[in-house]
Amino acid sequence: ELQSNECLSALLNMAIQGYFSLIENNGFSEGETSQNAVESFKIENDTVIQWIKDCEITEDGRCGRATKFDVPDMPETNGLVTFRERYLQGENEFDLIIIMLGTNDLLNHFDCSAEETANTLRTYVKECHAKFGNDKPQILLVSPILVRDYVTKNPLFKDQYNMSAVIKSKSFAQNISAVAQQEGVHFLDASKAAAASSVDGVHMDTAEHEKLATAMAAKIKSILF
Repeated sequence: ELQSNECLSALLNMAIQGYFSLIENNGFSEGETSQNAVESFKIENDTVIQWIKDCEITEDGRCGRATKFDVPDMPETNGLVTFRERYLQGENEFDLIIIMLGTNDLLNHFDCSAEETANTLRTYVKECHAKFGNDKPQILLVSPILVRDYVTKNPLFKDQYNMSAVIKSKSFAQNISAVAQQEGVHFLDASKAAAASSVDGVHMDTAEHEKLATAMAAKIKSILF
């Protein structure tokens, strides 16, 4: 469902990317070329492909979600409440839980520090370990991409983020990685893989999403295989 300008923007970016791809290739790739590429991918990733067939991925992303705050007029944005309800009730069904939160903690009306965000993520880890033990599910904490100063000029976000958010975001990786090390869980710094766009300084464009996805896939593969 298209419920926001962000969705429409993402679709437009995909369309433009596909259009440029057609231009570069002088049309669609030859069938044989595409088939050879698919076969090479299968050979290189046969273990991953088999795992994907045998497993279930639960997507639980939510626009506006913060680590422990309720974003006004946006349900299910309190990450800690959601985590307790969905992942700490009943028996464990997961091999790996990935948690990437923090950017929305920097909204002006929360004014949360990177250290406070990291300590809230520590609560996620401790409660999960207390419920299920330290071995399964494994946990991957991902520190967010950096907030860029373009956010202070964007008409949609300039009243929601200020330069303090830009500065604080630079401390996410240090604080979250420290928590991950202390609690014995995995860590990935998203800012080393991708960057927010110059459009709003907060969200990634299509190309940056692909960079982060590549880094995330490699990390998951190193954890589970």
